[in-house]
Amino acid sequence: MIRFATVLRALAAAALLVALGGCELFKHNEEASVIVTNRVVGKPVGEFFDRYGRATARIEVADNTSIYNWISDVGMTRPGPEGQDERVCRLRLTVDKAGKVSAVEILYDAQGVHSRSRCGELFAGP
Repeated sequence: MIRFATVLRALAAAALLVALGGCELFKHNEEASVIVTNRVVGKPVGEFFDRYGRATARIEVADNTSIYNWISDVGMTRPGPEGQDERVCRLRLTVDKAGKVSAVEILYDAQGVHSRSRCGELFAGP
C-alpha cells in the first residue's frame, strides 16, 4: 500500500511539472507575439519581404487590403530525413491599402535553435 501511494505522488508531481512546462510554453508564445508585432506592424510589406523572404500566398480582400501567408526559410539542411528541419515560423500578414502591415498573426511557431520560439529568434534581432 505504501509503494502504491508513493507511485501516485510521483505521478502527480510529474503531471504538475508537465502542466507548468505548458504554461511556460504559452508565456514564450506571448513574448514571441509581442516581438513579432513590434518588429512588423506599421512597416511597408515590401521591406518585410526584402528582409525576410517572399510570401507563399496572397489573398485580396474587398476593402483593398491583402492577406499574405509567409513561412521562414530554414537555410541549408542535409539531404534525407535526418536533414529535415521543422524549425520554422509561419505568419499571416494583413496589409492595408497603403501597403503597410496592419496586423500580424503567428500561425505556427516551432522550437527555435536557441529558444522555445523560432519566430521570436527571427524577429528579435536588429
